[in-house]
Amino acid sequence: MFSSVGQERTQGTEPSVGVLGGDLPKQDADGLSKVVAKSEDETFDMLEKIQGGMYSGMKLKKISKTGPSGSHEFVWKKKGNTDEGADVEFDFAKISAKSKTRINDGELDLGKIKKLILYHNAAEVLPMLKIHEENKMDLLHLYCGSLSELGSLLKRKNRVFIGLVDEISLSSYAINLLTKIETQKGNKMTELMIWCGSLSKIQPLRESEEKLYLGKIKDLEFSLCVSDRTEEKIREILKTRNVIRDSWGTDQMTGSQDTGKKQDTGKMILCGLLLILCL
Repeated sequence: MFSSVGQERTQGTEPSVGVLGGDLPKQDADGLSKVVAKSEDETFDMLEKIQGGMYSGMKLKKISKTGPSGSHEFVWKKKGNTDEGADVEFDFAKISAKSKTRINDGELDLGKIKKLILYHNAAEVLPMLKIHEENKMDLLHLYCGSLSELGSLLKRKNRVFIGLVDEISLSSYAINLLTKIETQKGNKMTELMIWCGSLSKIQPLRESEEKLYLGKIKDLEFSLCVSDRTEEKIREILKTRNVIRDSWGTDQMTGSQDTGKKQDTGKMILCGLLLILCL
């Protein structure tokens, strides 16, 4: 007599198990596979499973915050769908010391990433990600509401590689991470957006003598910044410290940045959200 599992296999129906064991995500009415992690611990459980290859045969569609800080929803694409990259969003008020030790720098491969948005102490997830050289993000947005939310990022000696990026948006204390991120060689950024800045918030950036490795920047924009010469100071830093690396060697960025005025719907929504966060 066969067990129920044996009967399923005899009839050609495989049980729902992951590559390394464990249940696969359940599908909703639209055929999308989803998992909800209700806490920081559960979120890092999922990240460890992804890191370990449990979902290696599936393409990630999005990770988004849901409910209280630390809770996230993981959604995978339908089979056969074109992989245009995942929209990844994390929000942690404060990542525990235990969680930080669960994934080392560059170990977490989420596949192709289209948008990466990190709120508060989730900025410390950035070094954990394995960003491929050919990966091109539409948007990288970082928001930190206090210096403590940057964690140990400002103490890093090595910069965090972020690949090719079309737009970078840094808000409040996250502006200080300009010296800690590095784009792919030859990157041509469409826009660098600075939100909610002030001279006091960017004190670490002002006091640092580190170079910036952002590549060429077409438009530099500012929004909701304090009128205390913050904009002038950041322009000066970019002009004198940003290094452009391309196939012709290394060059120092000179000249002022263009300032675009174009706003799309997504940016208007983001502006409204950041206005609330900055108050």
